[in-house]
Amino acid sequence: MGNRNSGPRPAPTALKLLRGSRKDRLNPREPTPPAGEVVTPSTLSPQARGIWDRLAPVCLAMGTLTLADLGAFAALCELQATLELACAQKGLARFRPISKSGRIHAALKLERETASALRPYFEKFGLDPIGRARIVLPAAPEAPPSKWAGVLP
Repeated sequence: MGNRNSGPRPAPTALKLLRGSRKDRLNPREPTPPAGEVVTPSTLSPQARGIWDRLAPVCLAMGTLTLADLGAFAALCELQATLELACAQKGLARFRPISKSGRIHAALKLERETASALRPYFEKFGLDPIGRARIVLPAAPEAPPSKWAGVLP
């Protein structure tokens, strides 16, 4: 009937633990990304590097960018740079969206295709409202209460 790709995507183990799922439905061997500093890849174009500098601090603060995500985030930055260049083409004085022969300008096609390719990347990294609504981060551990709490006035 169905295959591995049927139905909704599986939830991460951390989310299942927060929801209180049954133990037999947890993945005890789920990979976790290694800890370490996230650095800008040297292969990024100059335009994409500027986008990285603008978006990476936001994603790091939200906890959605790790060492395991560098390739996908670099692709997001390159796609965003392409989109911004296509948008800049529209700002030229002699830009005509549709030519006399009825053809759509290449910058419009590139802009439309790049925007649709960017959408899943923005959702994965929580850079749009729907993506943030779907991401559930584990709560920060609370400090244990002091044994002296409440004893002294």
